[in-house]
Amino acid sequence: MKKQNLFLSALLVSALLCACSDGGSTNTDTKTADSTGVPAVTTEPAEMEPAYAADDLPDELDFGGATAHIFGWEGSGNAEFYVEEENGDIVNDAIYLRNRTVEERLNLTLTYTLAAGAYNDRAAWVKQVTQSTMAGDGANDIVAGYSMSGATLAYNRLLVDLMELDYIDFDKPWWPDSLIDEATCGGKLYFCSGDISTNMIYMLYAVYFNKTMAQNYDIDPSSLYDMVRNGEWTLDKMIALSEGLYNDLNGNGQKDAEDQFGYTTHSVWSDTFFFASGLRTTTIGEDGLPVLSEEFGGEKTQALLEKLVDVFYNQSDMFFTNDSNQLVRDQFMESRALFATTEVYFASNYLRDADLDYGILPVPKYDEGQEDYYTVASFPYTLYGIPVDAGDPDMSAAILECLASESYRTVSPALFETALKVKYASDNDASEMYDVIRGSAVFDIGRIFNDSVSGKTYSMFRSCLIDGNANWISTYEKNEKSLQKAFDKVIAALTEE
Repeated sequence: MKKQNLFLSALLVSALLCACSDGGSTNTDTKTADSTGVPAVTTEPAEMEPAYAADDLPDELDFGGATAHIFGWEGSGNAEFYVEEENGDIVNDAIYLRNRTVEERLNLTLTYTLAAGAYNDRAAWVKQVTQSTMAGDGANDIVAGYSMSGATLAYNRLLVDLMELDYIDFDKPWWPDSLIDEATCGGKLYFCSGDISTNMIYMLYAVYFNKTMAQNYDIDPSSLYDMVRNGEWTLDKMIALSEGLYNDLNGNGQKDAEDQFGYTTHSVWSDTFFFASGLRTTTIGEDGLPVLSEEFGGEKTQALLEKLVDVFYNQSDMFFTNDSNQLVRDQFMESRALFATTEVYFASNYLRDADLDYGILPVPKYDEGQEDYYTVASFPYTLYGIPVDAGDPDMSAAILECLASESYRTVSPALFETALKVKYASDNDASEMYDVIRGSAVFDIGRIFNDSVSGKTYSMFRSCLIDGNANWISTYEKNEKSLQKAFDKVIAALTEE
């Protein structure tokens, strides 16, 4: 069983355990002797398995009131690192509780500095961390950056190898297997993520559909959920269901953002087509180290690109834009698109107040021969690392483990089980789909280190779609040598002593 699926149904159990605890006292059912003199019978409480796995940090771990500083990033619009106080919002309050619990368990104080660090600010964020680390004054105990930035720090040898430290247990369910397996290179691992990052959930890709619009076109919403369950939800199926839905709403005789479509998406979200098709930029070589995947430049990628270019540029029912991504959100919220691909946080940040009956599905498979669904996270999730000048790397490691562990038991259930699967899910089927989506998350070391390979591991495919260029093989061949050279440098940086 994949570790990241272990917690998916535990919130209800956890709530029941809390309700039955009676303030922490032990409940027993004791019957006194009756008039016949039958002895009293005492029923001892049954032992129950904990709703969530516990970490193995020593109970006596105590850092003597130390102050630990975390340098993070801001720009995603979603709370992750800290909140000032409880305010009644379930996710906000879970983050607050997590931080207080970590401080109490480890006997230390967490302090945070957040700097602008999203895509357009990532170079400046990396520069701040680099200057601080090179100064060697131990100002930061943990650095937590936008995914591209965390990978850049590792490439520049500014982070500690987490495998050499005490306290972090990467076999625990709060560290997703796919990320740890992909990011470990030559037995070394320089960053981590998972439940510790709310954006790891918020940024997963999904496909939304408009229930009312589906019914208007004789599509039973429940049939879409059944397709997923039966392994029949494929790219071709989504294309077929989108056919005949185009409507030139503004009457200008041109296919544009103001019209109605069967499907819509933005260029920055197009990467998901590649990974959802079971394709990867890298694989593991005979020596156990990552190498560029043959399928990256192969026929399946070529076939996928040809299909997408055809439906986006030669047919009218599917819309693709490189303009503002808000155009796509507006199309869906204004019932001008049956299907739309974007991140999970679209539900919590945009659809929460929308007068719209919608459902959610995983990104479709390439074909029915593909065994599993796959999705990736959009880039604004956080990679956590320990700078090489940290004063006490083992303390930093204990904090990471404790933050992740407590997030797994408090923040993720609040965000995923309650907010997304209940509060922002229109039905039980949608709640089930969230499980499928999160359980299908995959990572790819070529994508993670894209900044260190001039962005080629995502920009080549994305640019072909933007340009309507279906000549993938020739595009890849033109870039293969420079990509290989850059990737070799990444592997060398991650494995050198």
